Amino acid sequence: MLATELANYILTLDDAAAHSKKMADKPLYEKYRAHAGVILALAVLDNDPQRLQEEIDAHEHLWVHSWLVDDAYQKPAAAWTALAEAWTAIKTQL
Repeated sequence: MLATELANYILTLDDAAAHSKKMADKPLYEKYRAHAGVILALAVLDNDPQRLQEEIDAHEHLWVHSWLVDDAYQKPAAAWTALAEAWTAIKTQL
């Protein structure tokens, strides 16, 4: 479930980067995608929930401290929120 949410999130980042009209946003999308790939790898391998939590927290930090200007960010933001909610549900079952 988490891997599916992550894959969807990565694809929304890719789409937003392709459609953003703000050049300043594009490097941020690259940063988000690269970091999301690490999170996806950790979720698929499923062997270090503590590190997965640390990377999710770090990614949340990226969202809080970055300012995307173009409205293209809305779908990735919604996908990230869904992913965070899915992780919260999974965490409570560990």
